[in-house]
Amino acid sequence: MKISYIFGDKLYLNITNRCVMACPYCIKRKWENKFCGNDLKLDKEPNTNEIISSIGDPRKYKEVVFCGYGDCLIRPAIVKKVAEWLKMQNIKVRINTAGLANYYYGKNILKDLEGLIDVISISLNGSNPQEHNYMNKPMFKEKSFDEILKFVLEAKKYIPEVFITAVEFPGFDITKVKEISKRLGVKFRSRPYLNENEQ
Repeated sequence: MKISYIFGDKLYLNITNRCVMACPYCIKRKWENKFCGNDLKLDKEPNTNEIISSIGDPRKYKEVVFCGYGDCLIRPAIVKKVAEWLKMQNIKVRINTAGLANYYYGKNILKDLEGLIDVISISLNGSNPQEHNYMNKPMFKEKSFDEILKFVLEAKKYIPEVFITAVEFPGFDITKVKEISKRLGVKFRSRPYLNENEQ
């Protein structure tokens, strides 16, 4: 069971297999749960102590990133506890997420992460509700798009650096997503399509 894995000079934390999306391009479909030789399928969800134990000395890494097989913000309480431990050692912490945790839980989970998370990257593969629903198969269907935009705006209140990310799919006009990020006042980062060396 791979809880943490190294990529470059960063350490990634794989804390859940659950996700609010069923993206056809996800690693579980394209690479059979594997990323850079790491099998990210969990036998069970690790607890706080197991996650911290898997990290070892976090000072060896440029950044610790909550990013694995599922969406880490399905488990916000665990993210908070681990992030608290990391920040006690002055470690840079990033979250990669689909941006639907607030809607999933029916409350604002971001305010509990204030002061603990340095960067959040929010995936937005689609420039409107219909396109997003078609490309990502989210749990909340076309409603998801507007909820992600709300999440982005809320994240700006609590997290210093907010990114919207999008994958460079063939035929997908990524510039429209870039325009959305500019309109919302956050940074934008594109990601190559089907490149397992980019995360």
